[in-house]
Amino acid sequence: MIQVLISYWLAIFIAVSLLGYELSRLLKKMVLEWNFEPPKLLKKVFDVLDIIGLGSSSEKSFLKYIADAFLLNFILIAIDTIMLMKQSLFFGGPDLPWDLALNTAVSFVTNTNLQHYAGEISLTNMAQCVVIGTTMFIAPATGIAVSLAFMRSLKGLQAGNFYRDLVMVTFFLLLPISIIAAVILASLGVPQTFEDHVAFENPYAGSFIMRLGPIASFEAIKLLGTNGGGFFGANSAHPFENPNGLSNFIESVLMLLIPTSLLFTFGRIFGKKRGLSMFAIAYALAFMIIGVAVMNRVPALSYLAEPRLGYEGALAFNTASLLSDTGATASSLFAMRPSAIASFLIAMFIQSVPGADGVGLLYLLVYIFIIIFIGSLMIGKTPKFLNMGISPKVVKYSTIVFLIHPTIILVPTAIALLTKQYLSFASSLNPQVYTMVLYEFTSAAANNGSGYLGTMGNTAFWNVSTAIVMFLGRYLPLGLFLLIAQDLHRCKRGVADEPVKTQGGLFIVFSVVMIIILTALTFFPFIVIGPMLMGG
Repeated sequence: MIQVLISYWLAIFIAVSLLGYELSRLLKKMVLEWNFEPPKLLKKVFDVLDIIGLGSSSEKSFLKYIADAFLLNFILIAIDTIMLMKQSLFFGGPDLPWDLALNTAVSFVTNTNLQHYAGEISLTNMAQCVVIGTTMFIAPATGIAVSLAFMRSLKGLQAGNFYRDLVMVTFFLLLPISIIAAVILASLGVPQTFEDHVAFENPYAGSFIMRLGPIASFEAIKLLGTNGGGFFGANSAHPFENPNGLSNFIESVLMLLIPTSLLFTFGRIFGKKRGLSMFAIAYALAFMIIGVAVMNRVPALSYLAEPRLGYEGALAFNTASLLSDTGATASSLFAMRPSAIASFLIAMFIQSVPGADGVGLLYLLVYIFIIIFIGSLMIGKTPKFLNMGISPKVVKYSTIVFLIHPTIILVPTAIALLTKQYLSFASSLNPQVYTMVLYEFTSAAANNGSGYLGTMGNTAFWNVSTAIVMFLGRYLPLGLFLLIAQDLHRCKRGVADEPVKTQGGLFIVFSVVMIIILTALTFFPFIVIGPMLMGG
């Protein structure tokens, strides 16, 4: 079984590396050229933005950039909430309670896709397309756009125009790849139709109705955009979302594609050695996490893992999903052994292995700034990166980004445990229940969205509390990323050597060790009293 898992992951790694390297050519143009001097077709789109007053300038400050991003996202949360609360009016489906509608809107706009509902029961096909499908493009495009602006700051350029970046990423990156992926998935058996349902006659169980819809196109952006929210409540364990081993492999590659390509984009802009070093740090951590997942052996097939995929296929998919902060699942989390759950938590704690679309790179850079500061202190030198000084502000903001994550996980976890909110799905507290609570808030804070609770989380407490955590986990770091970018943009560029080399083997090893230490010091006790005590 271990050999099968190794082969599976080796194939995923090779495919993601090759495709990501090629895709980085396009992303480099988006960073340095297209926002300022677009090609003819893109310029026509930008002209439309100019007419409606959104794309009038390609040179905007970082504060204006994040203000535009936040305004669009907050308006989208409000619109999605209203449409879901009044689904009967807009789409002819059941109205969602205000707390579930708010949770769902915040969840999808923040690129989290935590689902306290089952899509095939709660939403019509039109609601899935208009509300959920549209948001699944805008949410990852926002994260990628912010990463483009951040890389411009490292080159001493202005942020650019958020709306131009959003359109560029959506129509020239996400949409074309999604169309190709949807066609491939449809050819492998994923339904793509606007029929609502199909009736089946079963000689043993009688007649029953199966929900249908434009599932292939939904799946493509769900995975490419590191969204993770399923058309069905069973997510990618459902045979209509992930019918066979080949679709399982392709979907795993899709989740890791853009986060990996952004690492290569960084290398194309700032030097191949730097890009390869970033790539090596992310994937060294990733393979360590995969090692944790199987450290107490791969078990026999669980009754909660899909037989058509096998435990190895389900574990490979779930691990790829958690490494990329996608949150899609190819099996119930109850089918995973405690070591696998511990590995999933570690991936969500780090958030950059390689992380979600756009923000995975940014979290890794925040770690790098902290590591450079620590390394420079060790030798008594001024911290530098790309031959520019790292100011105290950058270090402070980076530290705040790092500390926000445990705060918004552990505080609500403590509140939920103290007020016994777990009684909504369990009769008493034990390591399994504790892990479920910790996991729920970790997936919300990491904008991951996988979770044990599912529809069991559809209570006022869980809906509102996770909505707050998702909101803070998305927008506080995004704002701080661009404050860091603003400070880096103002830094003087010099030719002096870096006291701590930010490329090469020594830097890779030092960075991996420091990230492990920082994560362990912050979260290790909570893994010990959770997954490690679950047993089995």
